[in-house]
Amino acid sequence: MQRVLNKSEDNGNKDNAVITTQWVMGDLEKVGMLKIDFLGLRTLTLLDNCVRLIKQTRGITVDVQNLPLDDPETYALLQRGDARGVFQFESDGIRELLKRLRPDNIRDIIACTALYRPGPLEGGMVDEYVECKHGERKPTYLHPVMKEVLEETYGVMVYQEQVMRILNRLGGIELSQAYACIKAISKKKTEVIAQGRKQFIDGAIGRGLDQETATKIFDLIEFFGGYGFNKSHSTAYALVLFQTAYLKAHYPTEFMAALLSSEMDGAEREKFFVEHIDDCRKMGVEVLPPNINEGEASFKVASEGKIHFGLAAIKGVGLKAIDAIVAARAEGGPFTGLDDLFERVPLGIVSQACVEALIKAGAFDALGGKRSQWLVVLPRAAQAGQAVQEDRKRGQLGLFDALERPSDGNGKGKRNGHIGDGNGPPAAPASLPDIPELHEVERLAEEKKVLGFYMSSHPLTRHAGLLQALATHQAADLAGVSDKAEVILGGMIVNVTVRNVQKSRSGLTRMAKFTFEDLSGTVPAMLWPEEYAKNEELVKSDQIVFAKGTLDRRRDPAELIVSRIIPLARGPAELSRGVVVRLSKGQHQIDDLQKLLRQVRIRPGNLDVYLEIVGLAGIRRAIYKAGAALKVCHDDRLLSDLEGAVGPGNVRLLGQRGATARVESTPPVTSHPAADPADSPLDDADDL
Repeated sequence: MQRVLNKSEDNGNKDNAVITTQWVMGDLEKVGMLKIDFLGLRTLTLLDNCVRLIKQTRGITVDVQNLPLDDPETYALLQRGDARGVFQFESDGIRELLKRLRPDNIRDIIACTALYRPGPLEGGMVDEYVECKHGERKPTYLHPVMKEVLEETYGVMVYQEQVMRILNRLGGIELSQAYACIKAISKKKTEVIAQGRKQFIDGAIGRGLDQETATKIFDLIEFFGGYGFNKSHSTAYALVLFQTAYLKAHYPTEFMAALLSSEMDGAEREKFFVEHIDDCRKMGVEVLPPNINEGEASFKVASEGKIHFGLAAIKGVGLKAIDAIVAARAEGGPFTGLDDLFERVPLGIVSQACVEALIKAGAFDALGGKRSQWLVVLPRAAQAGQAVQEDRKRGQLGLFDALERPSDGNGKGKRNGHIGDGNGPPAAPASLPDIPELHEVERLAEEKKVLGFYMSSHPLTRHAGLLQALATHQAADLAGVSDKAEVILGGMIVNVTVRNVQKSRSGLTRMAKFTFEDLSGTVPAMLWPEEYAKNEELVKSDQIVFAKGTLDRRRDPAELIVSRIIPLARGPAELSRGVVVRLSKGQHQIDDLQKLLRQVRIRPGNLDVYLEIVGLAGIRRAIYKAGAALKVCHDDRLLSDLEGAVGPGNVRLLGQRGATARVESTPPVTSHPAADPADSPLDDADDL
């Protein structure tokens, strides 16, 4: 044993020493000592912050310890799998289980937290529980005592306590020995298990059971007992789970603001920010971009359905800097520009690098200027602000300092002719240089560096129609896709990690892991060495491509095992199913059709050609599939040449899922939003 002083106590106060030990857990249990695990759950802070936000925004005090455990809205949220941010129920796999299970009482939630583990999933316990709950299978009980003990879980041995009670009541085994028996089963200690089997069967026979039934019962205990989960543990988790689900169902804006704040220092903050902001969008909650005149350190509620971005979530911006900015804003009103900012905040805390990160994140966009303009004037503004503050320290006032007025008593002041009333951002200073904005690619790249993700837009947006048309699925669809199913995704490679897996005579063998991101979400992906060697040049961060592969559901979340990567520019040639040509009555003449026919015949290939005819009398549209002799091959000029015959906007590719996309044929390949589903030619084409 060792005597250790608590760091929070005075070193001289030895009465506050903490006794620690390095004894093995099992040895402590054998001598009768109680082992307690203390878990630090970030979710508890999330709950506390959410309750505080609800009080601030709605004036309602929510007591999370006394929520109605039969609340229908909470169970409706869980039944539809809307559980991102809900404690323990965030993964894709368990959200799919929620859809199957359709929990409608707290007992189901307790059981779900205990069942969603590899053993019960592989042992069929989860399927049995779900099927029995919904009446698809009848639970069976070998003895009335087993029915009494297992009825709440539909005959499935879910909890350790259930197994202990069966061992105790049918076999006469003391509870302490019953606990030791199930621990031995989970650790596969054969000698202890054999001893427990004999003791149980002998005790059961002494209580009137025949040997065959007693043996069957212990066989069940041995099979399921190792998977048993501690019910008290599961119940405590289920309560916290219900509390988070309740708050998300009833106070979505406050909950998501607290949830985003809780992820600011997380190891996977970028991944969770993308998921949670996308979840906000689906819930109708808007996460506003960073704003120097509105944001605070944490995410906060702007109004019902709107959240202000937490400025401390920007990389390179410290908490002390944001606190100083918020304090200066509260004292003197909204900032009018960089000069105003640097004159009012302590430069030892709010550095030029800090403000540069704020600009790149878009925090100055609301002031009216372009990010390129703010970046150009930044060094001069920082230097001028420092000079002004040094003059003030010496008691020297500048010309415009005389125009300043003290606070109006409400924390709002008047500076340089601007009243900080909070009724909208001030106009951008006229002194900003007249220069163009950063190129979109550069602007978004810098934004991602400081935020970790794309906020104002996304590089995939301009290719959305093409990516969605030629892919078979989106990342958000993968939860419903079966194991080993082949899919094609269109999106961006991010977070690439290349690993050496073995050595060979030719050198190192390498594989790659990365995240594949599309506009609907992300999926973890990997390339085995052979596939990585073939696709190595394309496996680069921020590369926009199509990824073909299969889903591996042995991991949670499911992982995409990539077999091939297709460059964006090659997508139309390799993944499109056909070409759709739109012809309008009164607009197109026989000469146009002859031009179209010539272009089709000079490039025979394997892509089907569909004619979409609109404007016919009594018919909204008609679709005709050209014969096999009129199939075409894709090349760089296909679409432009066809549009040259029938006019711009009248030619589009037919995608993998029946969606369509208009595509420019000259590199770089760009796309436009797919046609309205009501106008999709494949609605009828598959039947032709």
